[in-house]
Amino acid sequence: MPDNAERRLNKILDALGDNAEDIAHLLEFGGWRGQPHDVNSCPVALYLRTVVTDVTDASVSSEQAKVHTADGSDIAVNLTPAVAGFVLAFDLGVYPGLVATATDDNGDVIDELDR
Repeated sequence: MPDNAERRLNKILDALGDNAEDIAHLLEFGGWRGQPHDVNSCPVALYLRTVVTDVTDASVSSEQAKVHTADGSDIAVNLTPAVAGFVLAFDLGVYPGLVATATDDNGDVIDELDR
């Protein structure tokens, strides 16, 4: 049986929505934009770092969400089909509005040649 921290994390992930489209809309409305194929900067990981007050770090793959809490605990839960579907679709480029644009210190867009 999952402990309270796992249940809380599952509820927070469930609150994202019932399908990938709803999740994408919520994340876009909230301003959580990230990078595809990067477990640390997935929009869902950024969402978790923001909405879970005691989380110091988060990563989200297509199967699992992991968070590190301020008290040193590591918590991992399997994603719901809706969240997993969103992550897979985001990584495939289905939600380009959720991709963060890399900028330099002056706010200029960094293209591939600058990296």
